[in-house]
Amino acid sequence: MNAKLIVDKAQQEWFKYENETEADISKMGRQQQCRWEPPKEGVIKINTDAAISTKMVRIGVGIIARNWREKIVKAKEISECKRGEAGKEEALAIRSALVMAKDAGWTSIEVQTDCKGVVDQINIGNVQDSSIETILEDIGDLRQDFDCCKFSFVPRAGNGCSHSLAQFTVKLIRNVEWKNSFPMWLIDLVRKDMGVVTPFCN
Repeated sequence: MNAKLIVDKAQQEWFKYENETEADISKMGRQQQCRWEPPKEGVIKINTDAAISTKMVRIGVGIIARNWREKIVKAKEISECKRGEAGKEEALAIRSALVMAKDAGWTSIEVQTDCKGVVDQINIGNVQDSSIETILEDIGDLRQDFDCCKFSFVPRAGNGCSHSLAQFTVKLIRNVEWKNSFPMWLIDLVRKDMGVVTPFCN
């Protein structure tokens, strides 16, 4: 081959390599930003998720509450035998989180889920899904019981703990709630959610 062609080809390959490397680094940065992050001081962050099993005709809801010190303060699994619809079950999970927070006496909370559609309907107030209109009204009413109550969307990578809880809960036949001590496997899920590799102290 012509020497110039070889040099040009080598340069093209190098530029391609650099571009792909930069893209990978950028992607890793975005993934790190998607990890669970603690709320502001004094706020309890509650992550929720719902899972549906059409084969088992069951739904599972995972709810986990953590404080600004990254410690679990409460967790709940809700299991029901029914055919569920994704948006509706996600909205019900949020409502259950608010009821849990009210019962616990918390005054400042942030409810976080990976269902952007439901979060947008809550925050904007524009109900696009009539099947969850009543549930969203309940959420709006419950919201008034708190001094501060925010709803936010987080990608699945930052909602891993509640997602895993929901997936596991589908297989259960009863509801489970923890509030003082927590099983080691749940603590491990929390550590994974935050990308923590050092021992987690609860």
